[in-house]
Amino acid sequence: MATDSPRRPSRCTGGVVVRPQAVTEQSYMESVVTFLQDVVPQAYSGTPLTEEKEKIVWVRFENADLNDTSRNLEFHEIHSTGNEPPLLIMIGYSDGMQVWSIPISGEAQELFSVRHGPIRAARILPAPQFGAQKCDNFAEKRPLLGVCKSTGSSGTSPPYCCVDLYSLRTGEMVKSIQFKTPIYDLHCNKRILVVVLQEKIAAFDSCTFTKKFFVTSCYPCPGPNMNPIALGSRWLAYAENKLIRCHQSRGGACGDNIQSYTATVISAAKTLKSGLTMVGKVVTQLTGTLPSGVTEDDIAIHSNSRRSPLVPGIITVIDTETVGEGQVLVSEDSDSDGIVAHFPAHEKPVCCMAFNTSGMLLVTTDTLGHDFHVFQILTHPWSSSQSAVHHLYTLHRGETEAKVQDICFSHDCRWVVVSTLRGTSHVFPINPYGGQPCVRTHMSPRVVNRMSRFQKSAGLEEIEQELTSKQGGRCSPVPGLSSSPSGSPLHGKLNSQDSYNNFANNNPGNPRLSPLPSLMVLMPLAQIKQPMTLGTITKRTG
Repeated sequence: MATDSPRRPSRCTGGVVVRPQAVTEQSYMESVVTFLQDVVPQAYSGTPLTEEKEKIVWVRFENADLNDTSRNLEFHEIHSTGNEPPLLIMIGYSDGMQVWSIPISGEAQELFSVRHGPIRAARILPAPQFGAQKCDNFAEKRPLLGVCKSTGSSGTSPPYCCVDLYSLRTGEMVKSIQFKTPIYDLHCNKRILVVVLQEKIAAFDSCTFTKKFFVTSCYPCPGPNMNPIALGSRWLAYAENKLIRCHQSRGGACGDNIQSYTATVISAAKTLKSGLTMVGKVVTQLTGTLPSGVTEDDIAIHSNSRRSPLVPGIITVIDTETVGEGQVLVSEDSDSDGIVAHFPAHEKPVCCMAFNTSGMLLVTTDTLGHDFHVFQILTHPWSSSQSAVHHLYTLHRGETEAKVQDICFSHDCRWVVVSTLRGTSHVFPINPYGGQPCVRTHMSPRVVNRMSRFQKSAGLEEIEQELTSKQGGRCSPVPGLSSSPSGSPLHGKLNSQDSYNNFANNNPGNPRLSPLPSLMVLMPLAQIKQPMTLGTITKRTG
């Protein structure tokens, strides 16, 4: 996202107040005139116009203690008093960033401003959650702002290799965490601060900011998220580079459905392209020459990948409270302490994921961007192999490829919005417990029960459970066949002993045992895209 903003001086403490102004939309003729005034003089003179404005590189709304309804009692009576929590917006420029607070009156107040070079990531850290054995070493400096900028506090570290913590109360820097490799993103909750590196994750305690644990087995992603993770209130999900059978949870991604004609043609074209590429590589190896555009480093990378094959699309969910200190390693020799779930989510590398507010639902997508998978994670106190991962929804975007930039849940978990780099936001209706969305589930101001009053009084719930248990799976019309994850080639099947125990115990209501809930394939209810005019094109390319 890039636009123009008036240049402001550098300061670490806020105080600037900007009053709201009416939004004026340019007409088509006005945009044409603006386009001619900006482009035609540059074409004749050859020099661009110089204005005292700076480019906005990124913008993000932030959730912090300042607008948290659970920490501010005056926001509980929203409907009666008219008090609503303010919006916290973070604006990143080419030489710094600003933090603004926008209340319901519309008067934006500057909370923080720094101008020390471009900033890649920034987060407002919430107040930590600590017990009797812990003490907050930075209680007098909070709230804190974590910033990853091009130049660190020491000035000698490589670009984007440190995290500086600033106090929004005093404006001073209170802590600096150094790394040897570049940082790509920051995540935080009341327990930990997570620093995302390339193929690595480092977690720090929110009270003392000492290293708590780190992960070095992340699967690389080409972008835009180089190392996608999802951080909930307690769980942390990341892309694992291999599947360990002894830690694999029950369920996971189901097999793909029948493709459309367009998807079949695109898949056939890709297969033909890969086949021709393979033939070219064989001819190259026989002749002993390298084709144009291919270097010896690329051949070395491919040979190294063959020696240590990685498995894409694997998700590992860990508990940040129970996981041990030091390195978190998921292997056949390691125990399952702190591992909540370990399951296959896609066949391609995972590029983006997000938890809902409760932390029980997880949405993931791969590099193709065709489908988005919604999983329900049901943990088990014994081990991750006894946990269940229900594939509730497959949200189908389209047949063309797209790079997903961000995923967001609504507060009641009835809507999921997925945004791509093309500027389109896809809105999907879902239910927190699965099932087909309908007027009854989404026209009510509150979340309704899974079964309606008519379905309960008519006994349809018992009939559905009986049919599901008899047919063995997700209501498959053919006896013995099932579209459940146990029949998917992505993970192992349940053995006959488990099925016999389920039948003998007569416990079809256990969510960790089969039959699993039905998988729903949903299309987007709305696709929101920012309209493009000549005026916006001029501002972005000028």
